[in-house]
Amino acid sequence: MKRFLAMLLALTMTASLAACSSSNGGTSDTADSGNDTAGSDYPSKGIEVIVPYKVGGTTDLAVRGVLDAIPKDVIDQQITVTNKEGGSGLIGTEDFLTRDADGYTLGLVNCDLVLNYVSGATDINPTEAMIPLAAVEQDPYLLLASKDAPFTSFAEFISYAEAHPGELAVGVTGVGTVPNLLGSILTGAGLQVSSVPYDSAPDAIAGVLSGEVSLCISAMAPAVGNIDSGDLVPIAVTSAERSTASPDVPTMAETDDRFADVNLLSWIMIAAPAGTPDDIVTFLQDALSEAVASDQYAETREGFYFDPITIGVDDLAGFIAEQSDYYTTLVG
Repeated sequence: MKRFLAMLLALTMTASLAACSSSNGGTSDTADSGNDTAGSDYPSKGIEVIVPYKVGGTTDLAVRGVLDAIPKDVIDQQITVTNKEGGSGLIGTEDFLTRDADGYTLGLVNCDLVLNYVSGATDINPTEAMIPLAAVEQDPYLLLASKDAPFTSFAEFISYAEAHPGELAVGVTGVGTVPNLLGSILTGAGLQVSSVPYDSAPDAIAGVLSGEVSLCISAMAPAVGNIDSGDLVPIAVTSAERSTASPDVPTMAETDDRFADVNLLSWIMIAAPAGTPDDIVTFLQDALSEAVASDQYAETREGFYFDPITIGVDDLAGFIAEQSDYYTTLVG
């Protein structure tokens, strides 16, 4: 039932934003936006947001949910989402950074982009190339085992891995994604486990269910149906603190001191290109922050089992820098 409600919410949200893009839907083609805080007439035309991932994915729907929650008396111009997937998000991001820094084309900075920069897969330095405007998602991952696994908790997994070195395999998403760092975390703690890369979290989940791997890492949304059915057992979360979406699941850190510094998060921010005028940046930060904090987006967030957003505007740049330093310790 929860999975059905989440899917229904996603479809409703996408349809709502599409309606806004195809008709007035509260938008206007006039230059007067009713706001004088960002230049004389900003925004005087439509705003494009480039999402470097596929339509209907978690990132796409989270971004659309926030954009749809912007009050029409704050931005009364059309907001269009353009999806340009490929290259672990780099194709759409590179396109976004070729656009004018005038507030009319926005993009994303997320955990995978920062990881790709740290690991040398891209020359795009997010802290120099972009200005973060608002966080739209900030969640831990779950470590998931099959109901038939020889362990039912993270502590039991550790004991089993130590007693059977080299026998366990962990399903991760591929190189260039943050979940792929789980292998480094486990081997860094002295556990002899192998990592098996999959194209997506649903594929990794299928690997656990079929017995190809013993454990996988995933966000809550792709796994919730199998968790509710009892086929998957969440044994740990990867954040420093427990998740509000799964409060009964312990953190890796509280289970074993070897994981005391683990704080592996999935996070997404809407961003403007560097050089965007300060008044436009402030205007967009205020508008997006209002949308993120709205009851409308709270309903969307809860439908996807996202935790509440705790990163404020003043903390965005510092958070990115901290995550960059953390990834460096794992890939260096």
